[in-house]
Amino acid sequence: MREHFTPSKTPTAPWRTGLREGVLPILGLLGITAVLVGIFYLFLHIGESMEPVVPPHVDDGETVDPNPMRLAFVLLAFAAAFVFAYFAERIGQAGRTWPAFWLGYTGGTLLWQSVGEGSWHFSLPCEDFLICFTHLESSASLWLVLLTILFIAYCAHRRAFGWGAWVFILSFVGNWFGHFVQIGTFPLVSRIMEEGEWYVITGAAVGITTCLVALWLNFFAARHTKARLCCSLLLYFGIGVIATGVGGL
Repeated sequence: MREHFTPSKTPTAPWRTGLREGVLPILGLLGITAVLVGIFYLFLHIGESMEPVVPPHVDDGETVDPNPMRLAFVLLAFAAAFVFAYFAERIGQAGRTWPAFWLGYTGGTLLWQSVGEGSWHFSLPCEDFLICFTHLESSASLWLVLLTILFIAYCAHRRAFGWGAWVFILSFVGNWFGHFVQIGTFPLVSRIMEEGEWYVITGAAVGITTCLVALWLNFFAARHTKARLCCSLLLYFGIGVIATGVGGL
């Protein structure tokens, strides 16, 4: 870890470098996210008049009536995610840091859209219970969160992946973190406050803290371009937590 981040009392790189590699990339990340979200909603719009693929029902307080185009997107996004991950790793091994970064982020976000946001909509009502995929952003996935943390720590220790694959993994986990930190933790305080209030609290506390840590690491600890790009990911997800929690997006 020290070869990537070493704390310093003075900036570890010129301020322009820190801005270019650790802050400004969030504009590119936002652009990629906007395109992927736009494609997702285009699929949903095309399928609006189609018959739902499962009987409409309520799952976790939300009406679930997925149309065939949602299913098509889930399957295509899942496959495309690993295609992007493959090329991100190949290009990263060739020393092309920036292209691998964009491809890895795109793949990780597609995987989240497929597994985290799409698949749970295909739950099936069966007598008095539901057969469904785990809601990754809910408290029910806590054990998966813990296992994922252990898996990432082990792989980092073993240096199991290259640059492109790491961006892919961190992008998926970052999207997961942004949802779980608010939705997944709410049941712990549901008896003492409203859901909206908790979102504002976590959005402000966790989001601002994440952003400050990302900025400090970027300017006073990151030792090379890849480390600063990882800081830009952390900063981007911190801003996302603030936007969803405080801004209500």
